Amino acid sequence: MTATNVSYYAAAFDATGKRVATKICDFNPLKNPKQRAALLDEVKACAASAAVVDIITSDDFIAYLDGKVRDSKTGRPVDYVPPEPTAEEKAAAEKASLAAEYEANKTEMLTALQVATLAGNTDAVTSIQKDYQDMTAAYKEAVEGVTAE
Repeated sequence: MTATNVSYYAAAFDATGKRVATKICDFNPLKNPKQRAALLDEVKACAASAAVVDIITSDDFIAYLDGKVRDSKTGRPVDYVPPEPTAEEKAAAEKASLAAEYEANKTEMLTALQVATLAGNTDAVTSIQKDYQDMTAAYKEAVEGVTAE
């Protein structure tokens, strides 16, 4: 753990527990409730996304610097656990994967078509054109089949 010469900080956290603003608390917040309230208001004003503002210890501050987030139940630093992707995000990722595969195959077919054309191999050109049409139809069908469920 890193040492600090500050005992307390006023911190603002967004709805996911991420620290979004911090100010040094250079007084004892337990003995100065009016100053504490004013400092918390000041920190909250620094971050539009602030859902919670609180006084934290220097140890907690270091934990937040190390990637921890504020637990909504305990108010303590905890490891960040990314949320499960939504159905829409999963569908978008699947569509992006299909598009990348399609583009790679299309590039490969274009190269093969150019080689066949240069070689004067009309049978190969016709075959590649047919494969391209089939691949494009299959790609469109696959993309249309991806739904956010």
